[in-house]
Amino acid sequence: MRVLVVTQYYSPENFLINDVVKSLKSRGHYVEVLTAIPNYPEGKFYKGYNFFNKHTEIIEGVKINRSRIIPRMGANKISLSLNYLSFIFFGIIRLFFLKGMFDRIFIFAPSPITVGLVGSIAAKKFKAKSILWVQDLWPESVEVAGKINNRLILKFISFLTKLTYNYCDLILVQSKYFIEHIVNQKIPINKIKYLPNYSSDSYLKKNNIQENIKNYFNEFTITFAGNIGAAQNLEILIKVAQKLKKKSEILKFVIIGSGRNLTNLKNKIKNNHVENYFHFVGRIDPEFISSYFKLSDVLFISLIKSKIFSLTIPSKLQTYLSYGKPIIGSIDGVSNEIINSSNSGYASNADDSEKLYKNIIKMKNLNKSELINMGKNASIYYKQNFSKDLIISRLIELIK
Repeated sequence: MRVLVVTQYYSPENFLINDVVKSLKSRGHYVEVLTAIPNYPEGKFYKGYNFFNKHTEIIEGVKINRSRIIPRMGANKISLSLNYLSFIFFGIIRLFFLKGMFDRIFIFAPSPITVGLVGSIAAKKFKAKSILWVQDLWPESVEVAGKINNRLILKFISFLTKLTYNYCDLILVQSKYFIEHIVNQKIPINKIKYLPNYSSDSYLKKNNIQENIKNYFNEFTITFAGNIGAAQNLEILIKVAQKLKKKSEILKFVIIGSGRNLTNLKNKIKNNHVENYFHFVGRIDPEFISSYFKLSDVLFISLIKSKIFSLTIPSKLQTYLSYGKPIIGSIDGVSNEIINSSNSGYASNADDSEKLYKNIIKMKNLNKSELINMGKNASIYYKQNFSKDLIISRLIELIK
């Protein structure tokens, strides 16, 4: 099978689609990628890339076709809108320079979902079937995370979203709870299939502990890894840290990653005089995250309170489960259910800082064997529901 993958994000940007492409190639399929110049999450082009160069390159034996794009810059409403719209514009132009034949167009669709419009045009050009893998629900996710409340803009985004859904031949959703939401937009239910995310191999490559980071983990440590945006609601940890300080409880929150809310978060931590409870690592290569996870006692996941986020399974959760560590969640809906029902940790509702504090204390007071058992439960649940072999085999079955 010859597959053209259409995605706004690709290596050296860190997204699951990188691993999916390698997996399809390793199973004997020919894969090419149409993507943009890398600029996520920092908002500027990666070293070695600019607006004019590297329109074509080979990464791990896969041909990568890059379109121009306006970088995210400060990731405010205007710059993000320009970033999303410019990929549609330049992506379609780049598409017409592609040669060859493809049997399937596979579209990876975190925000923005409008990448599906580029994929739909690719399907017309190559007379191929198109498959859209929905990671975020639009326009609701952009309304909540992007804090866009202009009804005219949201109506336009809703129109583009429905257009994308209608033009694709098959829609895959990363959460079963997405299905009803998309059906309510008058999309036939037989066109929608459930395909969850899995954890990329890149997180598990390194088995050795990095000696230079061991001193970060002298206390009971809770680690967060990922994008640091408003949607992740890491401010809730400040409220928890204030309670911990009042009770003279000692522990450390290790924060790995970067994002547009990072500076704001650090300022709030400083203003609330809880700096001693936090250690910021910054953005690191995914293959080195393994060392931090191994040394951590618990892994942390959170999202702001929102109906739309309660339907979502953040890919971070699959990564945490795969690593076999206890999990603490400040999150609603399906992710909350997974953590609690799998006995892999404790999850409280989003924005409930008091319950989160109690869960952290409860976790801190568990003995080592209880923590190990929670980690084992996480690993078992992952293998039964989200393993890479399971998901890739299902993906190939669906796109065939």
